[in-house]
Amino acid sequence: MTLASKLHAHRTISEDGELADLCRTLGRAGRFGFDTEFIRERSYLPQLCLVQVATEDFVALIDCFAVNMQPFWSLIKDASVEKIVHAGAQDFEICHMLSAATPANVFDVQVAAGLVGMPYPLSYARLVEQLLNVNVPKAHTFTDWSKRPLRQGQIVYAIEDVAHLAALRKELGLRLEKLGRTDWLREEMNCFEDPRAFVNDPGRAYARVKGASRLTPHQLAVLRELAAWREEAARKADCPPRTFLKDEALIGVVRSRPAGPDQLAEIRFFPRPLARECGGDMLAAVEKGFSQEPELWPSRLAPLDGDSVHRATVDRLLLAGQELCAGEQLSHDLFACRRNYAELAEAFRHNGNVDKLRLMSGWRGKLAASRLLEELAGQ
Repeated sequence: MTLASKLHAHRTISEDGELADLCRTLGRAGRFGFDTEFIRERSYLPQLCLVQVATEDFVALIDCFAVNMQPFWSLIKDASVEKIVHAGAQDFEICHMLSAATPANVFDVQVAAGLVGMPYPLSYARLVEQLLNVNVPKAHTFTDWSKRPLRQGQIVYAIEDVAHLAALRKELGLRLEKLGRTDWLREEMNCFEDPRAFVNDPGRAYARVKGASRLTPHQLAVLRELAAWREEAARKADCPPRTFLKDEALIGVVRSRPAGPDQLAEIRFFPRPLARECGGDMLAAVEKGFSQEPELWPSRLAPLDGDSVHRATVDRLLLAGQELCAGEQLSHDLFACRRNYAELAEAFRHNGNVDKLRLMSGWRGKLAASRLLEELAGQ
């Protein structure tokens, strides 16, 4: 079925009965493409506005404001039905936030492309262009999907965003099979099926704060308390955590250890009204972190820099990884990032157990462990 046919014959789902019928149809099809349109700049939890689904035969747009999405969440969890996505982490994160649904049986075309030697991460438009020779415009990427009725341009964009997923899956599935890497993709997709991947643990929020890797373990203990406090405060205020208080302000509080609200207000990026309203709670979190015993401090986050010896080791590992991937028809940027090499170098340097590290386990370990350990042993 051509894209023009899908544009003409698409379905709009705005009643519960229509959604139930659609989910039964998708279940019988055995696989479908899936994408979401949402807004996360205004609230603590993202606002899901539209879900697009597609098979080889049709496209449907689900108006999330008009229907009870429960039948669709059940389909997301159904391991007998394959979900085809492009860079699906955010889509599934939102599904889990709103419904606690953990996806099963996922085929991410962006990851599959990296596994067969295409650049990673490759945008949907570039992937469609390179594999299918079709141009996909991106004019409505940042449109307001909460407004109704949707404009014609938004509808066309939403349809095109899923219309090619089945064809991409077919082509990439063949290439994976030819290279013997179908199991590699299955392993990569396991992250979607782990409920822990989508749980927002306030106690781990500190690890996502920009600049955390430059702090000492003692400072990280303080940041852990502050980041957890920010998560709860942002949830109560119903706004994104970084909108509520910038990362730079959290780092500034950790480094300066203010004694009162007036000192809080002097910290760069710290709003004065927030210092007056929440200063007491923040200062209590600061003191709680500073007073913790050393055995309770978090481990230092793997540094990207370190001393000159560490940097040189990471550089050699990175070069070895790049050379290996170049000879294996594999995207190096999917295989590893600099932080992965830094973690390996740090663990090896301190006689740590490297077996469970990303580069030493699974298909990455089978492909590269001996080469990388050889590089470390010869340093």
